[in-house]
Amino acid sequence: MDRSKSADDLVEAFVEALGELRRSTTTLERATRRSLKKLRDEGDMPTALALAQPAELRESLNHAIRRVEESRHAIRLAVFDEGLRQGMSIGELGRQFGFSRQLAARYAKESRTDA
Repeated sequence: MDRSKSADDLVEAFVEALGELRRSTTTLERATRRSLKKLRDEGDMPTALALAQPAELRESLNHAIRRVEESRHAIRLAVFDEGLRQGMSIGELGRQFGFSRQLAARYAKESRTDA
C-alpha cells in the first residue's frame, strides 16, 4: 500500500471509483434497455446485440469494479494498520468490518508487510 496517501486521499479515491462504477452501470443499463426494446419490438437479434455493445460495456464495467475493489482494499489496509497501532485487536477490526477473524488476520498481516 502507498503509505504516502492520507486517509482522506484514500477515501476520495474510493468515492471517485464508486462514481465511475455508477456511471458504468447506468450506461450498461441504458444500453441493455435499448437492446431489449429493439429485440421485443422487431425480434432482430443482430441489431439488438449491436445496441447492447456487450464487449465494450463489459470491459468498462470490469474496470470500474476493479477500481472499487482496489480502493476498498487500500482503505481496509490503512484502517487495519492504524487500528493495530492504536491497540485494536484483529478480532475487533474483523467484527467492525463484518468478516471472519481469518480474513481479518490476512488484512493485519498484509498491513504490516506493506508498512
